[in-house]
Amino acid sequence: MRHSPPETSPGSARSPAHGNCRARRPAGTALHRHRDRHCGGGRMTYPSVLPTGSTSLEKALEQVAAGLLDIDVLIRALWSPQDCPYDLLPWLGWGVSIDLWDANWTEPQKRAAIADAIAFQRRKGTPVSLRTVLDRFDPLIRLVEWFEDRDTLDPFSFRLELPLLADSGVLYNENLVAQILRDIAQVKPVRAHMLAVFKLRARAEVALVAAGNLAGLSRVTAAADVTAATDPAWNNYLQTETGEPIIDGAGAWLEVA
Repeated sequence: MRHSPPETSPGSARSPAHGNCRARRPAGTALHRHRDRHCGGGRMTYPSVLPTGSTSLEKALEQVAAGLLDIDVLIRALWSPQDCPYDLLPWLGWGVSIDLWDANWTEPQKRAAIADAIAFQRRKGTPVSLRTVLDRFDPLIRLVEWFEDRDTLDPFSFRLELPLLADSGVLYNENLVAQILRDIAQVKPVRAHMLAVFKLRARAEVALVAAGNLAGLSRVTAAADVTAATDPAWNNYLQTETGEPIIDGAGAWLEVA
């Protein structure tokens, strides 16, 4: 962090012959706390710590590096989710090791994700972290763990039940489903395997007629839970023997040729 020079004391020496001024920084252990700054004609110079045999280039680079200490940069603000400039938020997100980042997020969403980064890493691999990711897409997505449905789920597996458009207002196309699965793969336990299905509920209305005239009206409501096989999006990607997608170095899933 930049250290501001103290006010010139009444006893500070001034040389009228050369018109130069010297402001000595307070004593400290760091080298830059001991340096003296000489100003004359608008140019700042700093005492050299290089050996006498140093080249002109080395001495010039030393002066440039020393001058960087006077640049007013608020390091604390750069590491603050609330005060960091918007253009630097992706770098701050990378600096705090955010696993999930979307350039299309709004500014409040990006700042909230950065602010929650450390706490999210502590919850990573738990149902709470999975729920947090799912809520970003649709709070109505249901997470069913294997011990909640032992008849259809293997141990250490879980199922994502995606609601219908009429219920949640979210259209689950192939791209959205793939994005959900990619984000879940980043935070789920390594030993756990996932299955994404659509849970459908159908309603039917039947009218009784005779001789072309309406004889009566009755409503028959039927509910059917149709658990489809693994979402078709899975068939587009290479998978391991355990059914997990194969991810390249950039974090993208490898597609089937």
